Amino acid sequence: MGSLSLIPRVRVNYTFGDVLRAILVSERKATSRAQCESIFSRYYDGEYVCLTPSGRDAIYEVLIRLPQKKVVIPAYTCMAVVEAVMLAGKEIIYCESDNTTYNSEYIESIVPDCIVLATHQYGLPCNIQEIVEKCKEQGAILIEDCATSMGTTVDGKKSGTFGDFAIVSFNASKMLNVPPVGGVLIGKNKELIDRIKQEAGWINSDFKFKCKSLIRGLVFVLTKNTFIYKIFHYIAIDSKGKLQLTEHEKPVEEKTDLYKYRFAEWQASILLKQLKKLNAIMDKRKELFAYYEKNINNPLIKKPIHDDNAVCCRYAIQVEHRTDFYHQCVKQGVDLDFSHCSLGCPPAYSKEHHIAKEILNVPFYSEISIKEMEKVVSVINSIR
Repeated sequence: MGSLSLIPRVRVNYTFGDVLRAILVSERKATSRAQCESIFSRYYDGEYVCLTPSGRDAIYEVLIRLPQKKVVIPAYTCMAVVEAVMLAGKEIIYCESDNTTYNSEYIESIVPDCIVLATHQYGLPCNIQEIVEKCKEQGAILIEDCATSMGTTVDGKKSGTFGDFAIVSFNASKMLNVPPVGGVLIGKNKELIDRIKQEAGWINSDFKFKCKSLIRGLVFVLTKNTFIYKIFHYIAIDSKGKLQLTEHEKPVEEKTDLYKYRFAEWQASILLKQLKKLNAIMDKRKELFAYYEKNINNPLIKKPIHDDNAVCCRYAIQVEHRTDFYHQCVKQGVDLDFSHCSLGCPPAYSKEHHIAKEILNVPFYSEISIKEMEKVVSVINSIR
């Protein structure tokens, strides 16, 4: 007989109160948006900031305003990145990825007058300093994908401050969470950031979008409870023969709502509260990563690299027989997430596709309890 409760694969930072208060927030003023942008600007050493509908839209809005035709991206990366580059009408140059850090090296692929989208995969820093120097040599534009690396540093310098631009994402698995999603663009080029704010064509969220988004937010809050999550998991995943809900299998061919709606004042009101306790959220992530690093010892799995200067958004393990391992964990009361299972790179990138078939994400969020941490480790170590 399986467990009557299930530790969620993700758990958001916001609360019932945050969502309910957001219902009453008016769009007439942009007070919370302005405060959020100000905090991000200070955090990223005074760089210019623009809140966006999503992380992928932040990438898209930059790319369509840059003249370069080629974009260098990792072969192992989120499908959303591939989607944004394709929608922007750019040519993709894929880089091979390392099977220990899951990062790309980029250097050999950086050609004159290109755009480099350098990802700090799962929060582990890539060779960003070498990339910066190569981009300078080749006259390339550098965008840092910090969707999962907010807080990670390299020689004391924050990821996101090395490149010409950087993006951060706010979906349910990230450091900061906003329903349904959100993002922020950081950059050194004030003129281009201002142009995006003026020209992006975003529309204010209508009543339908706001209701749908806040209901989604309430579901995330409800499913923080392990018993409710067990029921949700059965209805939304088990009964439909699915393993996941969050991963898209291929890029869309036209812009969706994730590119359409201006980052709303009601979303900013939810984000602002998290920004005020950002250090505590990051500290918990680092503490949790260290705990897993010390205590997970199942020989069937490959653990991620531990970097003291990284603040990771996911604890990504590799398991050869992933589906069997996953089902055994769920049966014992621990859910695991799937990331980058579908890749946009050609099949010739066999190493990356092999990684995509084995990756699982252990529950990894700031609101996990000590008892839950202990159970996660116990269950993962017990499977043979």
